Amino acid sequence: MTSEVPKNGEEAAAKPSRPYRKYAPPSSLTTDQCRRQTDVLRAACEHLAPHGAAIAFLNAYSRKLGGNPLQLALESDDGLLRVQQHLASAAKADPSVLR
Repeated sequence: MTSEVPKNGEEAAAKPSRPYRKYAPPSSLTTDQCRRQTDVLRAACEHLAPHGAAIAFLNAYSRKLGGNPLQLALESDDGLLRVQQHLASAAKADPSVLR
């Protein structure tokens, strides 16, 4: 059994190369969803003092809204309006109501 040692470049030429594929997220947001996401984030930051509290509120389930505020806002303009109204009324009354 003899094994030949490939010369420089021969081994690389024998192996098929894989084309580079840029990672693409599984789904991207529509223009309307991007607008609503920006609007709800702006409203949350306006009504909740620390930036972290705004992010936490948007990503957590809200019993009052019956869902995740960010997802509700992304789904429709009606959902965005509900989340914005909830933020405004809860911030005026008592910030602990947000959860």
